[in-house]
Amino acid sequence: MSWTIEGRYFYPGAARHVPARASAEPKRILRVADEEGHTLAEAPARRVKVTSRLARLMRRFDLPDGSRFETDDNDGADALLRALRKRRRGRFTDRLERAWPAVGVSLIVSLLFGYYIVVQAVPLAAEWLALKALPTVGHAMTEQTLLTLDRFALTPTQLAPADQAKAAALFHRVAAHARGAASGYRLIFRGGGRIGPNAFGLPDGTIVMTDPLWALVKNDAEIEGVFAHEMSHVDHAHQLQRIFEASLIPATIAIFTGDMSQMSQISAILPGIVVQSAYSRGFEQQADDDGAATLRRMGEKPSHMADLLERMDKKLCGKNGCPPSWIGDHPDTAARAARLRAEDKGPITPGEDCLRPWKSGISLRCLGWD
Repeated sequence: MSWTIEGRYFYPGAARHVPARASAEPKRILRVADEEGHTLAEAPARRVKVTSRLARLMRRFDLPDGSRFETDDNDGADALLRALRKRRRGRFTDRLERAWPAVGVSLIVSLLFGYYIVVQAVPLAAEWLALKALPTVGHAMTEQTLLTLDRFALTPTQLAPADQAKAAALFHRVAAHARGAASGYRLIFRGGGRIGPNAFGLPDGTIVMTDPLWALVKNDAEIEGVFAHEMSHVDHAHQLQRIFEASLIPATIAIFTGDMSQMSQISAILPGIVVQSAYSRGFEQQADDDGAATLRRMGEKPSHMADLLERMDKKLCGKNGCPPSWIGDHPDTAARAARLRAEDKGPITPGEDCLRPWKSGISLRCLGWD
């Protein structure tokens, strides 16, 4: 059976085209002719490449001599392919695209899958990568971060030698009760600069304490709680996790290939994280819980951490403290202080948080892999 469809013919290697008709001839030959019926091109169907049907896009028949026949008659093109006994590609996809219930279900599934990837899978993968990162990665990132912070955000410490010695003694006392032990961390001092009263841990176990924070301390247990909190950030590689979440693909390349140039590029993110104290609610809560546990092992109350936390808040934002951010992912100070005071009565079990993954997220700890 012969079948003819209307379209346009492009000469080989040229943009010039003329109106034409394509037809199926005996022995599965595709023939393209002009409006007067003169043959423009012929080719066996098996040597003609035809684009798949996709919505209302124009179909294209590429002939072996470099010429081309195009038509917007998709039904006619399908009939022509049937007459040529040539396989029609994209039929199933085309049917799905025309079935609106299937399109709606596919869209919902895609959105749910994307949400799962962004909210759960990426953080989980980032956590795994951070915990598996080699120590050299942590050292390199710490050195680069300190260089940047010393240049733009921090100043040399003005803390008296006696105060430094006392802080170091308290630091070593806490480290002896932490996961990394005394050799797993080191304390360094800096002036507040643009950061103000603060302490932060870096990937290789270095913990920086600023002079203004020391000035706010009224009880040894308060700064011990801060040290324990920052050691927890180091133990769980929270900063690496934040970086890997932001740059998962180059981080994966760096971990599995040892390409430190990749790590050098993504480590530029870390100073910004430190300056903004940009930990998530989950990370801060985990560090608070670990800090509270360390203080209890030392015979101290976790509520001391809450006292210093609130004092820092008022120092930074005035007597009413910093307002809660409902759209940010950084935890509210009042909520953190209340939780720390509740920990005076005993630990809040991790299982209570893991049973609410829509609030805390899924972590390796909840899966029992940490």
